[in-house]
Amino acid sequence: MKKSKKNKFTHNFKTLFIANGLVMLTAIVGCSKDDGIGAAGCTNWSEKYLSQAEAYSNASVAYSNDPSVSNCNKLKTEGLNYVKALEGILKCVPTVNLAGYNADISELKAEINSTACDE
Repeated sequence: MKKSKKNKFTHNFKTLFIANGLVMLTAIVGCSKDDGIGAAGCTNWSEKYLSQAEAYSNASVAYSNDPSVSNCNKLKTEGLNYVKALEGILKCVPTVNLAGYNADISELKAEINSTACDE
């Protein structure tokens, strides 16, 4: 399936926006003093999604360079793996950011699922 240049840009921008937001959030939380009130299992929680973010980004670049059915399927698979990784750190997201975080994840997941790879 071929996407318009605008749609590719929007898709890549959303992915990078979410990843950058999480990196900034990690920096804020990671630099705070450990006061024992954080959620269990949230130390170094950025490691839980960064490798998936990189895999998704690589698949996006591959699809942009060669919009084949195979690369589209790989993009969708890596995208859904990335969403799963993001969902896996929900308990680590500060409550004040949780609604926006969930909305971004839902929007990204819907966009990935709506991408048709049959051509």
